[in-house]
Amino acid sequence: MGIVTATEGRANSREIYTPPNENAMAHYSYTSPDRRSVLVVEMNSAHAFTQPCRLVPFDGSSTGRQVGPGTCTSAAWSPDGQWMYFGATVDGSSHLWRQKFPDGKPEQITFGPLEEEDIAVTPDGRSLVTSVGTRRSAIWIHDKAGERAITSEGHALAPRLSRDGTRVFFLLVRDWWLSNAGWVAASAELRSVDLASGKSDRVLTGVSATGYDISLDEKEVVFTTTDSQGVSHIWLASLDRRTPPREIARSGDQVSFGADGDIVFRSREEKVNVLARIKKDGSGRERITAAPIVDKYGVSPDGKWAVVVSPEIDKAEYATFVVPISGGAPQKICTAVCVAFWSSDGRFFYDQPSSSGKTLAISVPAGKSLPDLPSFGRSDAVEGVVPRATVLEHRSVSPGPDPSTYVFTRTDSQRNLFRIPLH
Repeated sequence: MGIVTATEGRANSREIYTPPNENAMAHYSYTSPDRRSVLVVEMNSAHAFTQPCRLVPFDGSSTGRQVGPGTCTSAAWSPDGQWMYFGATVDGSSHLWRQKFPDGKPEQITFGPLEEEDIAVTPDGRSLVTSVGTRRSAIWIHDKAGERAITSEGHALAPRLSRDGTRVFFLLVRDWWLSNAGWVAASAELRSVDLASGKSDRVLTGVSATGYDISLDEKEVVFTTTDSQGVSHIWLASLDRRTPPREIARSGDQVSFGADGDIVFRSREEKVNVLARIKKDGSGRERITAAPIVDKYGVSPDGKWAVVVSPEIDKAEYATFVVPISGGAPQKICTAVCVAFWSSDGRFFYDQPSSSGKTLAISVPAGKSLPDLPSFGRSDAVEGVVPRATVLEHRSVSPGPDPSTYVFTRTDSQRNLFRIPLH
């Protein structure tokens, strides 16, 4: 996704800036009052805001340079063009910053426990208007006793219910990225909580993770980290902590355990992302798909299938597919983006369409890896459309032995618009 300029009738279109990676997105643009420069807010190839804003020339003569602090999610200009303003996340907190055009130093202008998102400058240049508030996420469990919170500290994401149903793994977030899927972990501590006692423990000591998967026997964890240059790394560790974590790959994320000692992941390459696998000892890295992918979701417990979001051939849109890991034709399951995965025993296939706040639990016939789905795919999850489907009233779920028990993330956000005077 790039930034272009054109007339109101879309004539005389001209490119201003396009990111080098095909999966990266230049999302928002803000033209300077003299129409010589443009501030760009962009996502990386993982579809997350992870970098500062970019200042590019309006004539498109170069790719410009990064300006402002931290992770930029919004920008604005003063009416006289002398100041650039940014909404940015730095050290886990989202606040407003400004920088003198063209090459001043970034200055923080809002502080405190509340956070600001988005930014607009009043026409007289004397005030900013922004959304101020808080956000919190907690892990809840749904079972025959009802629903209850099982975490209360900080921001908790990415729950995973153990196979015996006695504990829950999760990420306790220190720093955030905003992505197409909402706020995700840029830096987090992997923890587990015992459901009987409520006691929470660190799973990995001294490690800042961005994503993870637990092996079926619950003896190993594969997880990802991101370094200061934005490069993602894949690590393997034992859950008994007898050996230190060991790096097995670079430039990869969205990890899952596969079959026969494989780790299946999204390989973030120079121009595109692809589905790939590697052995647990770090050998045998290879592409599974030649076609590019946008995201990777679940891998079947038997290691035969993976769920990916990929561009449709000859269409300027994405769809969700299940891909045979050992080769073969992919099958479309959604004519849009949907998060899909299996229960740990493979008896249920879970589908979370992007346009719905619910999850479908679909029974998988005995002896098969996939449920019976319409071959043309689906654009939405509607009750009664998919045979043998149970509708769960939540997203971001991790299932138990059947759809009646699962853990999920509940996020609360309280925000209001405020005018902030500039001095």
